[in-house]
Amino acid sequence: MPRAKKVEAEIKTTPEVTPEEPKVKNTIVLKNTSGKEVKIEDYFFGGIVPPGFEATCGKPVDREDLVGVFNKVFKPEDNILFYRQVDKEVYLIIIPIKYSTTIGEENNSFEGDFQKHAISFLNEGSVNEDLLRTKLERINTFVKYTDR
Repeated sequence: MPRAKKVEAEIKTTPEVTPEEPKVKNTIVLKNTSGKEVKIEDYFFGGIVPPGFEATCGKPVDREDLVGVFNKVFKPEDNILFYRQVDKEVYLIIIPIKYSTTIGEENNSFEGDFQKHAISFLNEGSVNEDLLRTKLERINTFVKYTDR
């Protein structure tokens, strides 16, 4: 039986190339109680909006009676945001970083952190203006206005 020839093969490897993920531009628009756009980086630590923000926090409150109560507790020029979840009677107050008591490098906040307070009412349409004002005034104690 004839002997098989020894064949040497050279295997060349090429570095694996992975396509770069496209950078997704933030399309979230934040609005204050006057309906004006505000800067995202003023509210989210590191300027990064957490995933699912719109699904979780909903949209700005547009009921004039509730915005009127809100603006009596918080000055409109302070740009504290007043949002409502889409499917629940839950209102969210979002504090700008400069007024926040819980967001910052000194307390190890991670990118996308933001200070929010939730006010919940049991049934749809059960929001009471007096109760809303009382709850908003309690939240106001968690805002540091030293950076005005």
